[in-house]
Amino acid sequence: MTWRGISRLVLLAGVVSIGLFFFRSVPRDVTLVYVLGAEGVREVGVDIERGGETVRHAELRFAQGAPAQVRHAVRLPDGEYVLHLRLQGSAGTRRVDRPLAVSESGTIVLPVGP
Repeated sequence: MTWRGISRLVLLAGVVSIGLFFFRSVPRDVTLVYVLGAEGVREVGVDIERGGETVRHAELRFAQGAPAQVRHAVRLPDGEYVLHLRLQGSAGTRRVDRPLAVSESGTIVLPVGP
């Protein structure tokens, strides 16, 4: 193999590496399903944190009480996150933290019950 052939392979490997880097940083459509497992929840506060910084925030309110499973659609790039949930209802306020790993689009079910 000549130097010219080696140079082309190195260039091609660099282009592929850069393409993979950008592909992984593109936000994915993710549906988070919070399995509450408790009755009387009227409000779910969600903070999605990455590297100590909040990247998404949502307040989900239910006048008649939340269903057993609450769906929350978000767009997130690949990576590791921490979910900080605040469940407020007739029994008071409860806070729950859950790790979250995003590596593809789809649905992620997170049990947050008692």
